[in-house]
Amino acid sequence: MECLICQSLKMEENNILHEREAKLKERERMLTISQESLQTVTDHQMRSKISALEEKFGSEIVQLEQTLKEKLKENKRLKENFETMKQANDALKKEIEVLTLRNSKLEKMSNSLQARFVNLQRKQEYDLKLKESDTMKVTTEISSNQQSRENTSQKLGEKLENKILKNNTPQNKQSVVQVYSTTVSILFDWICEAHLRQSLTELPIKPVETYKSLPFIQDKVVKILPNLVDILRDNSSNIHCGLPCLQFIYWSLLHLDQGQSPLSLNMSTTTRRIGEEIYYPKSSKVPDVEKMIGSSATLNEKIKEPLFMRSTNNHIRLLSTLIVLKTLSRADVIAQAFNMLKLELKSEHAKELFLYYQATNVILNYLKPIHKAFTSVAMEILLQMATDSPFQQMFFESCSNENFFRSAALLIRTPLPDIKVMERLSIILQKLSKLKSNRRFFETYTIVAIIQEMLVSGGNENAFLNLNLKSILHNLKIPAKTLF
Repeated sequence: MECLICQSLKMEENNILHEREAKLKERERMLTISQESLQTVTDHQMRSKISALEEKFGSEIVQLEQTLKEKLKENKRLKENFETMKQANDALKKEIEVLTLRNSKLEKMSNSLQARFVNLQRKQEYDLKLKESDTMKVTTEISSNQQSRENTSQKLGEKLENKILKNNTPQNKQSVVQVYSTTVSILFDWICEAHLRQSLTELPIKPVETYKSLPFIQDKVVKILPNLVDILRDNSSNIHCGLPCLQFIYWSLLHLDQGQSPLSLNMSTTTRRIGEEIYYPKSSKVPDVEKMIGSSATLNEKIKEPLFMRSTNNHIRLLSTLIVLKTLSRADVIAQAFNMLKLELKSEHAKELFLYYQATNVILNYLKPIHKAFTSVAMEILLQMATDSPFQQMFFESCSNENFFRSAALLIRTPLPDIKVMERLSIILQKLSKLKSNRRFFETYTIVAIIQEMLVSGGNENAFLNLNLKSILHNLKIPAKTLF
């Protein structure tokens, strides 16, 4: 029995020990878990504190760097201000030195002028005394002067009569008749040979193309033009004769421009004489004798005589202006001719005449680089013709050729100081780009490529010009290039 009791007690004791051991293990496990969690919490807190400290110190470092930069900038600015103040101070010192020297010179000049003034006062007093003594002499000389004036007027009258008699001599009359007869004979021969006989004969001596060829026409024109200077002078106030003469001169000049033959090259003097006669007719010039003895009213009437460019007929005025632009090269004359042409083109009739005489090519000549001074006003004329009018379409057709687009391409490539010239040209090109037949001209003369380069490199400095250039590309259905 005792053994059983001992065994049972041992069993109970063992169970109690096992329970205690299990509790201790559980407690130990819980302690390890709490220890690990505590370690993680402490680590997290340490990391958060460290990051907060890093952010704080980083912000402080950035702030210190900014303050340091500001201090450096301020120091640099102060240094530059000091340098500028020093330079200004040196300049003021030099200016003060110059002003002191100038002041001393002016003081010397004032002293000399004052002394001169005193001398002049004394001289005036002396002259007054002499004048009183000379009054008697003057009265005696007046009578002698009147007699001398009468003698000079008689001599001038005799000279004028002699000049009139010389002009009416048979030799002068014969020379005038010879000019007219030569011109008329050449014209009649031309008409008979090229027109009248050709329309009647079945077997012409020469083919019809010969009479339309440029050398044949130039040969006839060169023979007639020199005589037209005198004919214009004699018929300057006769519209019925003057207008056909001007028309013949103008069309002849256009034919001479088409070929560079020796005949056309030797006509520069003749064409210049024609231009001078039209711009300032010799028939309206006042002789020296009339200037000396004529009245002022008569002189004004002769000078303001309405001839050619000052004619009351707008047809003669416009044609004379175009001939002056073709023949003369003086800057003031060309400027006045352009001003007159601008005034004339305000009327629709003048625009019709402008197109009839194919004057677009005359204006295009002044878009070349050698005429930079007149490029702007020439573009004004073309833009004036491109405005809304019954003749706008005809003008665009006259511009739809190689000559116009060649001149436009050359003008675009030339650096221009006035951006308005390019704006006016862009307006005309924008309207011409609407015609499908002109696309080949834009491509042939690389105007499209130039416009794309201008849009890329120009930026947004001139919105109006860029808008016109983009419109040109849009009408031609070509995309505009971009920077990227």
